[in-house]
Amino acid sequence: MTIGSLTDSHTIRSPAHVEYGSGAITALESFATERAVDSALVVTDEYLAESGVIEPATARLEAAGVDVAVYDGVAPEPKLSMVEAAAERVADRDLVVGVGGGSSMDTAKLAAALANHDRPVRELLGTDNVPGETGPLALVPTTAGTGSEVTHIGVFADERDGGVKKVVFSPHLFADLAAVDPDLTKTMPPGVAAATGLDALTHAVESYVSLLRTPYTDVLARRAVELVAENLRPAVTQGPDNDAARANMSLAATLAGQAFVNSGLGAVHALTYPLGMECGLGHGLANGVLLPHVMRYNVPAEVGRFADLAALLGETRRPGESDRQFADRSVEAVFDLLEDVGVPTSIAAYGDFDRATFEEFADVAFEYSEHNVERNPRAMDREDVIAVFEAAVEGREPADGR
Repeated sequence: MTIGSLTDSHTIRSPAHVEYGSGAITALESFATERAVDSALVVTDEYLAESGVIEPATARLEAAGVDVAVYDGVAPEPKLSMVEAAAERVADRDLVVGVGGGSSMDTAKLAAALANHDRPVRELLGTDNVPGETGPLALVPTTAGTGSEVTHIGVFADERDGGVKKVVFSPHLFADLAAVDPDLTKTMPPGVAAATGLDALTHAVESYVSLLRTPYTDVLARRAVELVAENLRPAVTQGPDNDAARANMSLAATLAGQAFVNSGLGAVHALTYPLGMECGLGHGLANGVLLPHVMRYNVPAEVGRFADLAALLGETRRPGESDRQFADRSVEAVFDLLEDVGVPTSIAAYGDFDRATFEEFADVAFEYSEHNVERNPRAMDREDVIAVFEAAVEGREPADGR
């Protein structure tokens, strides 16, 4: 296993401009003015459009003299047909703005590319198949989890292939502006705050132990883990009454997104593919439920790194405790976090599973997400994947000394 050192050369992938902090949405107005934007399409979902969550974005565009149209047909776990519908609405619009969670931002990315290139949407899927620039693109997250605002990735269900999720990777999908304004996350319901926060934690943990990690991604991932450990509980339980927690979770999500887009992910993301497809479980929630089980599998391969994670998650080493024992407590810390934010520790909460089901799940994981398995710190074969799913049915096991 070769891990990059401080003396190695590493490529850093990033959007052109990230604006972060309370009031960051104002950057959208200056961006539109500087680009002489006359018209824009806001890509979002129906709830955000009807509830007024998108209004800070549309108001800033209108203040810049921009004619604003809205496509609100995005749904969780977006389909390629939604991308096609949004692309049809782009037409002569000068700017595409994705406002919402990862589903809306991913849809905006690929719709902008599709509208700028006359070819079927499925030809753009995969790696480096977007032939060129998309035209101006701005992304505005209203959740704190996916990190989609700083990635060049989109994930979509393909209706022609039984709803299987397909991924697009292209440097042309990076936003020209990512406006990360924690004020826009205040309306998140507790369940959404929990699921998206666990998504951010999964990105950070998997980045930190990925075989493609670098010193650059280590710094981002470590701070993201700390921020989630310190802020997810109050962000969920206190919601809009705790501005600091929501702000720190927004920062954690963006840091984790910037980490994993440069390091790759791991087996959690491979195993969520079939779980999401078969059970309809949202991506962030699926990541959260599976994270401690995959961590438990991975600890033997990266004892030192999981010991680091235990400390970052707020655990304190006990007298006489070995590195391995402390590393194991990183898993228990995540189980604690799941329970505290109201998320089950077992996938049995989402369906009835048997060995045959997990054999099918393993096939799907390797067929559609083998790249994530390959970046996992501990090698996995089909039987290993099945064993992790079986452990995830059992849920949390009593920890020694607890």
